[in-house]
Amino acid sequence: MRLRTSSKHLLTALSAAAFINLSASKSYALVKFNDGRDQIFITASLGGGYDSNISASNTSEGDFFTTSSLLLEYSRNAGLIGVNGSIGWNLGSFASNSDQDFSNPTMSLAFTKNTGRTTGSITLSAARQSQADVNVNMRTDSWNYDAALNWKYPVIDRYSLSGSFGYGLVDYTDNSVGLVDLTTYTASTDLSYLYSTERQLLAGYRIRMSDASAQSKTIDHSLTAGVTGKILSKLNGTVRAGYQIRQDTFNDKTYDSWTASASTTWLVNKRMSLTGTLSKDFSTTATDSSVDSSSINVNAQYSFSSHWSLFAGIGAGYNDFLSGIDQGRKDHYLTESIGVNYTLNEHFKASLTYSYFQNWSNRTNSEYDRNTVTLNLTTRW
Repeated sequence: MRLRTSSKHLLTALSAAAFINLSASKSYALVKFNDGRDQIFITASLGGGYDSNISASNTSEGDFFTTSSLLLEYSRNAGLIGVNGSIGWNLGSFASNSDQDFSNPTMSLAFTKNTGRTTGSITLSAARQSQADVNVNMRTDSWNYDAALNWKYPVIDRYSLSGSFGYGLVDYTDNSVGLVDLTTYTASTDLSYLYSTERQLLAGYRIRMSDASAQSKTIDHSLTAGVTGKILSKLNGTVRAGYQIRQDTFNDKTYDSWTASASTTWLVNKRMSLTGTLSKDFSTTATDSSVDSSSINVNAQYSFSSHWSLFAGIGAGYNDFLSGIDQGRKDHYLTESIGVNYTLNEHFKASLTYSYFQNWSNRTNSEYDRNTVTLNLTTRW
C-alpha cells in the first residue's frame, strides 16, 4: 500500500500542477463536440488537515495528512442510450505514518435509457479504497467492484414496476491480518402507486446473498413499504420501513428485526435547508461478523450569499454485533460536524470542515474519540 518515495512525489506534483493550471486559466477547459452531445470534464482537488485517530481505535495515534485527486469524466447524451464514464486517481500522504500513504485509482461506466416505456440503467465501477474502518478498528485497503442493472416499467395507469440486480465484491489487499473478502448479490422489486402528482406509494421485496471468503454465507429477506415525493407540506424525499430476516446458513442461525431507510429534505426558506437520513439494516464486517446497524443524521446548510455557506450536522448510531469474532460487542456512537463552503464560481470551490466522532463500546479497543480538521480545494471544468 505504501508508494515508493519518487513515484508518490511525482504523482502529487502532477495533480498539484493540474490544479494550478486549471484554476489560473481564463478560458474554458471543458471539451464539447458532436453539437454538444459529447462532453469531457476535468476535476482536480487538493486537501489537507489533521486526524487525531487515523485507525479508529483506542490505541491509534494522530497525524497530519495531505490528499490530491484528478478525475476525467465523459458524458454522451445522444440517441436512445446515454453514456457516462470516469477515470481518476486519489493520492494520500501522512506526515508520520508514511506506511499508510495510498495511491488509489477509480473507474466507472454507466449506460442509461430515459425514454420509451421501459427505462433503466447499467452501472459498473471499480475503485481502490483506503480508510479507517470503525467496525474492525484498523485502517483497511481494498478493491471494491460493483455492477448493477436498474429498470422501471409502467404497468397500467397509476401503477409501475421497478427493480434492480446487483453484484458487489470487496477484495482486501492484505488478508493476513484477519480481513475477509465479501461477495454480495442483490435482487429487488418495487410496486409503485401514483397517489397524486406529488406523491407515490411504494411496496417492495429485496433478497441479498453474501458470501465471505471465510466460508460463512448469509441470506437477507426484507419486505418494506413507504412513500416518495412530498412527505409533508415542506418535507420531500423517500421514507420506507418494514421487516427483515437474516439467515446465517453457515452457522445455522436466523436473526430478525425491523428495517428502514429514509432521506428527506426540508427547505426552511430560500437560504436554509435541513436534510435528514435514517438507516437500519443488517451488514457484514471485514472480519465476517453479522451486525444489526442503526443510524440517524440531521444536516443543516445556510447560505449567506452566492459565495458563502455554513453547514453543520449531528448524528447517532448503534451497532449490535450478532456473530463472528465480535459476537456480543455493542457500540453506540455520536458524530458532529461543522464547516464553511466558499464558491467562487462554477469552476472553483473550497471547504473547511471540523468533525467529531465518539464511540462507546463494551470492547476496550473499540472505545475511542476522533477529531478531524480538513481543508479541501476543488476545481471543475
